Amino acid sequence: MIIETEVYSCRKCQSEDLVKNGTNASGSSQYHCKACCAYGVLERKERATEEKKELIINVYQERSSMRGIERTFGVSRRTLSAWLKEQANDFPPLEETLQPVECKKIPVLDVDELWSFFFRSKDKVWLWIAMNRETREIVASACGDRTENTCRILWDPICL
Repeated sequence: MIIETEVYSCRKCQSEDLVKNGTNASGSSQYHCKACCAYGVLERKERATEEKKELIINVYQERSSMRGIERTFGVSRRTLSAWLKEQANDFPPLEETLQPVECKKIPVLDVDELWSFFFRSKDKVWLWIAMNRETREIVASACGDRTENTCRILWDPICL
């Protein structure tokens, strides 16, 4: 029987006197070097190539959610957010990215509501959204309680 073992060395002092020291938040094994008292990760994860980074940003520009990109490509939302901040000035303005709406068609709107609370669960706040089904553009929104007055705030911009 052949058993292969891999010997790791410290990145700072190249000593092999390492002790396993648990895992970090992403699940990678960490070590502690007894020679220079350094802490670190045994095997670094591969960085994304520029091609993969460009592909991920293009997928985001197609209005895919950050959480969906995180699951699909295995990139954290913090990393994606940092990439987007780097290239924020290169993105076209929102008006150019919206699809033109044909004047002949009457747009079909999807209206949805969701609730959350502030500080206490008794203090419910409702968010109402009207969205164009084809372009996914938010046409109107209202925030408040679940009364007719809040519905009117949502309804008035739509009916104009």
